[in-house]
Amino acid sequence: MLRMILADDEPVITRGIKKLVNWEGMGIAVTGEYDNGSSAMEQILLQKPELALLDIAMPGMDGIEILKSIRKLELPTKVIFISGFQDFEYAKSALTYGAVEYLLKPVIREELLKAVEKAVADLEGGLRMPEETSWETGYLESHSEKDAPETVHLEQTTYIPVLSEVLFEGDESGQEQKLIRFSFRSFLEEYLQEHQLGILFQKKEHLIMVLKGLETLQAKAVLSDLWKKACQVTGKRSAFAAGKTVDSMGKIPEEYENCLELSRYFFFADQIKIPVLTTGEDVFLKRAGAADLASAREQVMDGILAQDRTAFENAFERFSRVVCLLCEGRKEDACYYFCTAVRLVEEKMLSLNLEGKNPNIGELLEKGRQCQNFLQMRRIFREYLEGYPALLKSAMENNEKKDILKAKEYIEKHYQENLTLEILAGHIHMNPYYFSSYFKKNAGENFKDYVNRVRVEHAVSLLISTDKKTYEIAAEVGFRDVRSFTEVFSRTYGETPNSYRRRVLSGFH
Repeated sequence: MLRMILADDEPVITRGIKKLVNWEGMGIAVTGEYDNGSSAMEQILLQKPELALLDIAMPGMDGIEILKSIRKLELPTKVIFISGFQDFEYAKSALTYGAVEYLLKPVIREELLKAVEKAVADLEGGLRMPEETSWETGYLESHSEKDAPETVHLEQTTYIPVLSEVLFEGDESGQEQKLIRFSFRSFLEEYLQEHQLGILFQKKEHLIMVLKGLETLQAKAVLSDLWKKACQVTGKRSAFAAGKTVDSMGKIPEEYENCLELSRYFFFADQIKIPVLTTGEDVFLKRAGAADLASAREQVMDGILAQDRTAFENAFERFSRVVCLLCEGRKEDACYYFCTAVRLVEEKMLSLNLEGKNPNIGELLEKGRQCQNFLQMRRIFREYLEGYPALLKSAMENNEKKDILKAKEYIEKHYQENLTLEILAGHIHMNPYYFSSYFKKNAGENFKDYVNRVRVEHAVSLLISTDKKTYEIAAEVGFRDVRSFTEVFSRTYGETPNSYRRRVLSGFH
């Protein structure tokens, strides 16, 4: 964690700066607050903090004098000045002495973050390895001495590449994310050096540790410890994707590619119980298939139609879990499955002659793609689906549609029974002869066709989610025999139930 001191002869300023930013969350510890320049300089000499936020005009020793002393003594501390408007020109000239930035009071949070980011970037410059450095060259350079012989022989040992990443919630600013990543990287470097476990590379935006001389179980124990401590240092969750053990540096790049492929599961971190993923091992012990997806999606639909918030929430959680298991770490697939749920709910609303939300699936897909984690994606689609019960309730309160909705709800609950026009008309207290024309006018089709369509829709779910025989499904959804079921199904879907089952299920194998 980076150390920072604050110095200003107005305590209200230092208190305000401490509250303005979640410093610990960005991997920065405020190790001291001082109201005069002499005390600040004394602590800079003792602590050698990486950062110092200093007022220009302070008793004892002003900010410029402190900065000159820091440069003269070649201390590593990066200085950011804070000044009142009257000191503006003075602060501006201080940049020539090596100050990172100056800020005017009152300090604005975004400007402060930008200045700290700039200071950290200066610190970071001496740590970053060239991106084109080879694995072998990087290892040799990090282990060579000034007087090393011209020929260096790599010792015989084993290596395990590990891709490392900080997981963000998505509400952090760009500056905050950069500072947290720097803190995370600094922590990993210090940990590896302190325990002599290996080295750290940076390849584009990815951090790669190379653990040296460890067996697989030892590496997992080390990474579990790293995971816990990194969470404490950064205040964020982290994730590791470990490759298989290799016996030469030259084999690391290939194994790193496997780590990179496995890292796609980082998007689903909130669903993963283990802190360290390993190539060649299953991320999830349980699997899911098309039948599980159809069943979970049906439960979401039922919760919406019943306007039962608890049922909807439970069903959506189950559906989300099935999506996670089914998509095998592919973010795009997860987004697609959520969109299919929205589309099917919309179609159901329209089939009930209700006004839907007319979703723009393209826009929803794009929103899903922009999510930084599965938690965000779930929130977006959950909030969208939560809007449907309100539409349904509004329609139920509309007297012109109340009776037809009541009839359709009754059909939805009793479609498995011997449901007749007379029974339904009696349920809504309407004359059977009048009800027949009323139903066709408001539903867009006659009573018998509508009931058969509802039965067939439920039959589809059973066809792809169970291994029941066709005649069993026909009886379960309310048809008097398999022949009438087959006729209605073929008229609706253009193929027999068995043909439909074979075609749909073959697409998931």
